[in-house]
Amino acid sequence: MPFLAGIDCGTSFTKAVVLGEENGRPRVLGKGRTRSGARVDEAANNALEQALDEARLERHQVEYVAATGFGRYGVSFRDIQVTEITTAARGAHFVVPQTAAILDIGGQCTRAIGITETGKVKLFKSNDKCAAGSGMFIQRAAKYLEVPLEEVGELSLQAKHPQPISSVCAVLAESEIINHVSAGISVQDILRGIHESLADRAGALLKRVEMKRELTLIGGVARQAGIAKALEDRLKVKVNVPPDCDFVCALGAALLGLRRLTGKRPVGQVVEKEYAH
Repeated sequence: MPFLAGIDCGTSFTKAVVLGEENGRPRVLGKGRTRSGARVDEAANNALEQALDEARLERHQVEYVAATGFGRYGVSFRDIQVTEITTAARGAHFVVPQTAAILDIGGQCTRAIGITETGKVKLFKSNDKCAAGSGMFIQRAAKYLEVPLEEVGELSLQAKHPQPISSVCAVLAESEIINHVSAGISVQDILRGIHESLADRAGALLKRVEMKRELTLIGGVARQAGIAKALEDRLKVKVNVPPDCDFVCALGAALLGLRRLTGKRPVGQVVEKEYAH
């Protein structure tokens, strides 16, 4: 099996994985992450170099590069670009084969994806109209509350009396947070209220993609234990969180690149149902 790379150019972070083989099965050999910014190509290069260092490989050994995410067109050295809907489906199916519903809470929007037994996209819905329904709102709230983003998930789990955030507008939601702080509400209860608000919005999307007994949560926000707990409590479903939840789309890109490279589909052919979402 050749070495391949998948690069996910997200709004907050750019992630890269290098894919190889172990016992006849694709395996992630290295991972890299860097802050996204205006220089998409530079961020993609930096993330890939980190992944190559971890994999102990040289750049020339990578035969194929697949890019995904909002900045995928800005990756000059890509061999193929694939939407994050498709890569999320393929990556999540690889790490949690039994999953039929995926929730990806990204920096700018939240996506609910229903997939088939083979990992193809069946249905998807997204909420990209306001930051209050995305991970960016958590970042802004954490900054206002003077809490490191890495601590948000655990603090949320410590809540005793969660305070709901009812506004669907990010600006008005921030006003609610200010009012809660003024009223002496604890940071833990405010953060849990934010997670529950996101869970409620996500639930409305998941119903539209025919979620059943469980879902797989991916993306950077999935690293926050509080959001997984809020989803389980509010939606009454099992929530699977892969260990490298924020690298799932990069993994999915690499897997799709592998399929293209190994000739299961002719180079240059685009299959509408899989790539046009």
